[in-house]
Amino acid sequence: MAIYTKLQRTLLLTTIISTTFAPFVSAHADTSQEATLKALNKQMIEMNKQIMALKKEVTTLRSQQKNLKANQTASRNTKSKKMVAQRAPETEPTPLVSHTTTSSGQPDPKMINVASQADDAHRNQKSVIELLHNDGLPPPDRGASFWSPNMPLFSSATKHDETVYVGGIRIGFPGGRPTIATDDGRYSFSIGLALQEDIGSYINSGNRRGETKGRFSQFRETLRRARIPFTFRYTDFAVNITPDFGGGSAGLYEANMQYGGLKNTILTFGFFEPRVTLEGSESSNEGALMERPAAVELARGIAAGDSRFSIGGVTYGKRWYVGSYFTGHTYSATKDNPDIIKDQTGGMLRVAGRPYASKDIDLHLGLSASSAFNVAQTNKGKQYNFSGSPGFRLTQETLIRTGALDNVSNVWEAGPELAFRWNRFLAKGEYIQYGINRSGGQRSLNFDGYYTSLTYTILGKPRSYDIRSAAFRSPAVEYDFDPKQNHWGAVEISGRWSVLDLNSHKNSSDGVQGGKQTVWTGGVNWYPNPHFRVSLNYDHVMTSSTPNNPLNIRGRNLDAVAASFQAAF
Repeated sequence: MAIYTKLQRTLLLTTIISTTFAPFVSAHADTSQEATLKALNKQMIEMNKQIMALKKEVTTLRSQQKNLKANQTASRNTKSKKMVAQRAPETEPTPLVSHTTTSSGQPDPKMINVASQADDAHRNQKSVIELLHNDGLPPPDRGASFWSPNMPLFSSATKHDETVYVGGIRIGFPGGRPTIATDDGRYSFSIGLALQEDIGSYINSGNRRGETKGRFSQFRETLRRARIPFTFRYTDFAVNITPDFGGGSAGLYEANMQYGGLKNTILTFGFFEPRVTLEGSESSNEGALMERPAAVELARGIAAGDSRFSIGGVTYGKRWYVGSYFTGHTYSATKDNPDIIKDQTGGMLRVAGRPYASKDIDLHLGLSASSAFNVAQTNKGKQYNFSGSPGFRLTQETLIRTGALDNVSNVWEAGPELAFRWNRFLAKGEYIQYGINRSGGQRSLNFDGYYTSLTYTILGKPRSYDIRSAAFRSPAVEYDFDPKQNHWGAVEISGRWSVLDLNSHKNSSDGVQGGKQTVWTGGVNWYPNPHFRVSLNYDHVMTSSTPNNPLNIRGRNLDAVAASFQAAF
């Protein structure tokens, strides 16, 4: 506006000069005056050219100002009804130089330098190249660190992340998780949330004459998970601490240190969840159904699972994945069982491949195995117990179980994985064999479990394959829930048939009749946006008799319905 005012004054002065002095010069001009007049006219012509150039520049600046206001308006509208486009897992993250202009739209040298430094730092993080930016997907259920590198690193920040620069510090929500980081990306801190509250009812408990009814309430609510992940990071090193207040008591989900300076490799030391099996490798924030199959939960509990002391790591590519950990006891093992004299030692291995992958098709093949090489020893000896949860965690009761088995030297599980995605349709299945080896001349025992599931995405982007975990992500929300704009988030339906058989040589004196459980589960998930989910599931549970279990002497069937409400940041 100051340039434009100066231009107006110059034009007015020029007009006054030409109007006032032209007649005088014409009336009294002599030869020298004519020369002077010609020189003056020449200067006036040059001045007019400069004035026109200034006027053109003002017009350009006004146009840029108008465009800037339009962009700001569009950006505000986008926040309320944004369209989120999911990138492929192999996509290179967006460079930070897209955020290096000033309010006038001109390049900001300081910000370009900051972004260049951050991009250089990002390129040095070889482990985070070619990874997925979580647009439209829930944040993880654990510390971000190198599993979701764009969170603490801002490595693929977009305008949706609303990054703010304050005194050399970046503050924003990359991937939806509150994060503070230095400009060069060397230091960062993030805090998250994984909250799940379940409510449900056992429609019928199915107990027969002579059987104990058990705690199968007709109305029950529970805080399934309440994790608060804290992630501290310095260059290639990270620390994750995640307390969990779910399950009716405060506990620790993870406390570990990680190194991510190797390409596509994450090394971990500390209390951690080494993820075994295909279904067990999915985040609890993204499961198609409220609970994993009983066969998978049994496999996880042997030498992997929550808050397990672990040393190892994973490495992966576009078509392959290998994860291996040496493991020990769980964080709560000593507290839960004060009789432990010697802790458990074990390990796990998971290998997977994706032999065919395209925009609409993913084929997954894998193999998982884990073993407790030496089970924990108590003052009662080396004992072990297998059991299967009856679907929802609305009760602590179990209908099938082996009871405490004595003289156990080691326990193992192994089995293949298979999954096929075609556009919006996803089919998965696993078979798991379990073994308990006993000393003292007692027979070794073998059990098995398996499941198959079908999932179809109705609204939103379909489930996608994540190369970091060799597992499938949740549907991606294309538009946040907004009925006025006819936007409904993401919706999927799922069904699963799962079996767990804990009978082994049941007619022998040293065999086990732990019972066989079959569960049919159906459910629907609604994601109004990437941070919230509502689930509704139905379970029909059928079990064979377990003579040593007063809850299931004659075989028992039950039905249950439950809903889960989730918040994830």
